[in-house]
Amino acid sequence: MPPSAEPPSPPERHESRHHVQTTLERLIRLQQSRRVHGELTTASRAQVSQPAVVLLTRLQAGGGGLAIGDLAKLARMDMSLVSRELRKLEADELVTRTTDTRDGRITRVGLTPKGRGVVRRLRRVRDRHFEEALSGWTDDDLAQLGALMGRFVDDLSAVRYREADDPA
Repeated sequence: MPPSAEPPSPPERHESRHHVQTTLERLIRLQQSRRVHGELTTASRAQVSQPAVVLLTRLQAGGGGLAIGDLAKLARMDMSLVSRELRKLEADELVTRTTDTRDGRITRVGLTPKGRGVVRRLRRVRDRHFEEALSGWTDDDLAQLGALMGRFVDDLSAVRYREADDPA
């Protein structure tokens, strides 16, 4: 067996990995669902787009004003999408832009009081939703889920994709 090839895995392990992958795909589809986004924004009285929710929460986590490029990296979004969304958020008076005092080429974005209120409501609605969804879970279940999910995300981030074995 070549050194880069992996030993065959038992069918149970393959099925378990497949189950993890399909469950993760279901979770991602759920989180990206327009219906779910609509329910979240309606419940929080925050009529903003899905990308705007990500930007607002990243700005809140970033504390003070963030450079637009840094915000795009943190949100893992294309700069053109970030710029477009920021224009809408600025028009809705949820964010402000300022020129960096040390480097005039850099524009910083920060939340307005109205923007902080939107983020606060979004977080409260999400927190309540999670609390209700996990209400039947034990403290041990939650601790295990948190630990395993953290490990899973760390491992997924650390491992790079390899080319397919089949060239066709």
